[in-house]
Amino acid sequence: MPFDKANAADALDANVEMIREYLTDDDDLLERYREALESLPKQSMYEIRQALRNTSYPGALPTKMHDETDSIIHTHFESASWESHEAVNEWAREVLLDVPMLAVDGSEIPPTTQFNLPVAYVQAAWCVNHHSSEGRFERGWDDDLLTPSDLTKESNGGNGRPVDSSLAGLRRYELEGKLVVKRMEELAEARNAGELTRPPVVLYDGPLVVAFVTALDEVSRQRYIDTISKIIAASRSLEIPLVGYVAGTDATDLTTMIQNFPSSDLDDHPAISDARVLAELTGRWGDQTTPFVCRRNWSVDDLSVSGENSQYQFTGEILFSYLNVPPGSGLDRIEFPDWLVNEDGPEEYDRMYDYVVETVRAEAAIGRGYPELLQQADSDAVLDQRDRDQFLRLVQNWAEENDIPLEWDAKALSKERRRR
Repeated sequence: MPFDKANAADALDANVEMIREYLTDDDDLLERYREALESLPKQSMYEIRQALRNTSYPGALPTKMHDETDSIIHTHFESASWESHEAVNEWAREVLLDVPMLAVDGSEIPPTTQFNLPVAYVQAAWCVNHHSSEGRFERGWDDDLLTPSDLTKESNGGNGRPVDSSLAGLRRYELEGKLVVKRMEELAEARNAGELTRPPVVLYDGPLVVAFVTALDEVSRQRYIDTISKIIAASRSLEIPLVGYVAGTDATDLTTMIQNFPSSDLDDHPAISDARVLAELTGRWGDQTTPFVCRRNWSVDDLSVSGENSQYQFTGEILFSYLNVPPGSGLDRIEFPDWLVNEDGPEEYDRMYDYVVETVRAEAAIGRGYPELLQQADSDAVLDQRDRDQFLRLVQNWAEENDIPLEWDAKALSKERRRR
């Protein structure tokens, strides 16, 4: 049945006032949160942490950089002089010259439901742009096939092993993690051999704080935490800067922190997303917030890696900042291990954090609001419907060649026949 454009338009018109009210009825609340964030520098890091000391997970906490500024917003003055995309690109190319940057992304073909054999396929692509004058660019990929034993788990009642489609996404996540660590090791070797003139940067597509795992079963939860913990620990041990990039974030860590102040009158109000509150404070392209410690929930406490059996070690905290780089009024979020704010930066940068933020900002400028390298990794990794159809045919042919009793699901077979 075709999409009824006229009916959909009528439905939107009928709800225009309700939608407008949704977007404007919390303007007063936004302003109150905004004023609270703007007033944070009036208190020291110690005073804020003392006020929140009885709350295990207050959302966020200030870092030592809080005491070095009179505003939580760091203005990006360079962008004021840009009058064309050519000027933006020229600035970005200068910032990124000879900075090796790694990105990894993955995709998956979910478990087959068309026939009685559940199999899935995952792949992850990596690319390194050395941003050299010679245009050196490296890329590759890895993949994995998931069989029924990988995609099923015992039911709570112990009756059978139903297919769990989420396990394909988990395996893809683990594959991406292995690739990130492997490529970080190679970058560290190249740096130690004197082959790199500037520190490499790893752009990780997604958060480092895996708060979503709190809703998962214990086994899956631990696999996600183990994967991201190894990435973070490798970054610390190898001294390769790592940035988790979250586009279009709706996190509420800062507004939750405001709510948790004992003197706050906002504790009974909803925690509006940090990005909405900060949007009017970050008026210039490239503006950023000062770093904060993420204290969202217990998942942040499970990211440490230590012990004699661990190849890499990390016992620090995960920090975050917001960046005004996407088109429109939205903000993106970057998450990173705390050693970046404690480590001296390369020439012209006080801290490694300053160097990393500037390179990420430049990469986003080249990508017109989203890091160009993440776009490339996504393009290399994506598996579309055509790939899925080819995978199904491959499985069918394989089953025939090996006398595997493959049976089509009646509903899927009916759809397949109608589409021919």
